[in-house]
Amino acid sequence: MSARVAVASTGTSPIARVGLGPQLAWASGSFATGALFNAMALFALFFMTSILGIAPAVAGTIILLARVYDGIIDPLIGAVSDRTRHRWGPRRIYLLIGALGLGVSFVAFFNLSLLSIEGAEAGFIVTIILLLYSTAYSIFSIPYLAMPPEFAPGYDDRTRLMSYRVFFQLAGVMAGAVGAPALIEMSGTELGGYQFMGLILGIAATALCIVVFIGAAWLPQLERPKKSGEVNALELLASPFTDMIKIIGNAPFRQLTVIKLCQLAVLSTVLACTPYFFGFVLKLGQAEIGQFYGAFGVAGIVSVPIYRWIIGKAGKRESYLVLIILYALSLASWILWVPGENGVFFYLRAVLIGSFSTGTLLCALAMLPDTMEYDRLQSGEAREGIMSGVWTFVENLAGALGPFIIGLLLQANGLIQSRDPSVEQPQAVLTAVHWGASMIPALFCLVAVPLLFRYQLDEATLERMRAKQP
Repeated sequence: MSARVAVASTGTSPIARVGLGPQLAWASGSFATGALFNAMALFALFFMTSILGIAPAVAGTIILLARVYDGIIDPLIGAVSDRTRHRWGPRRIYLLIGALGLGVSFVAFFNLSLLSIEGAEAGFIVTIILLLYSTAYSIFSIPYLAMPPEFAPGYDDRTRLMSYRVFFQLAGVMAGAVGAPALIEMSGTELGGYQFMGLILGIAATALCIVVFIGAAWLPQLERPKKSGEVNALELLASPFTDMIKIIGNAPFRQLTVIKLCQLAVLSTVLACTPYFFGFVLKLGQAEIGQFYGAFGVAGIVSVPIYRWIIGKAGKRESYLVLIILYALSLASWILWVPGENGVFFYLRAVLIGSFSTGTLLCALAMLPDTMEYDRLQSGEAREGIMSGVWTFVENLAGALGPFIIGLLLQANGLIQSRDPSVEQPQAVLTAVHWGASMIPALFCLVAVPLLFRYQLDEATLERMRAKQP
């Protein structure tokens, strides 16, 4: 297999630029991860509290613990992929391993209701399954995310490549946030619906990830230069953490990861709150969740080429600043909802939130490879894998913050635990859920604003650094 490859240089080593087809093949991997990530973020907490009968604070803590576990394994996986030498290249083998584990663990999680478990036993088994899911997700996504600097060397090339990825990721969001509720409803019963949804999405995601693994054969998989001396097992285990200490000195990457943490905490809070907000406050069902996120996803997909043009004209950081403020305002507008509100505002919010969320996502992803090149030019080392591991850990940690916060809010305000999701809840719970869908995520957006003002990496800075390279 071969790819049409042009060679560019960052000043340290030649980097391959590939054609549109291989870029799209790579970007399509975000469809599978986006579908599973959003289905899990949308339904994991609700499934644990309302189907398995686990206390909300316990359920939120289990999700958080799984993400803390990610903080241990993600840098290790990144370091191992940086050091892997395989006839398929340093990254591609992990796409296959992760693909198989993702599907199995996702199916297992949403079929736990088949077991007669409750209390501490249910919590223990759920924890084990989530740890397996987290491991598989990291094995696939970290090497996958480390690949772009190897075939998208230009500043604008990265915006273009990440626009393709965002397109597929939004399609995955629609599959997870629109398809999942539809699959649940198709079964006829909520209990059977989660089992059916888990089976279909898990198998489909595995199949799509394997397609990406096959398509990656057309992408350049550059081998890393061998370091002098042998690396023993102890050094390999320690290397992720020593490398993490080193990349703390990369100010743009450090700033961008904290910004990303805030941004994804917004999404995870909203998604974790959605089943409660739609069911308890808005008095809507699975079909309406699907309709909302359908409009959300379509608005995002339509917005991708528009934001790509805006970023090219206004700059990545400047576009990010404006979009994250608009994102905050659109989310905060939910606090103004009252019973009997005109239905047009329901869909208007879906369109605005979907569009602004997409814009912020594209900005962050377009900036990430810039920070990776900055690190390579500054240090003379290729550490994309470890940086990808840290980035993925931040994504996973942010994904746990939402369920953790919502779980604590529900516990503190007296959520009535029941295997019947239609049970009436106290007013304090309804108020907490309303704030969890509006003002709390909006506050996370605003926290990111001063951090963005401090981010200074741009195309001119990278060009000056390249010019200084031998």
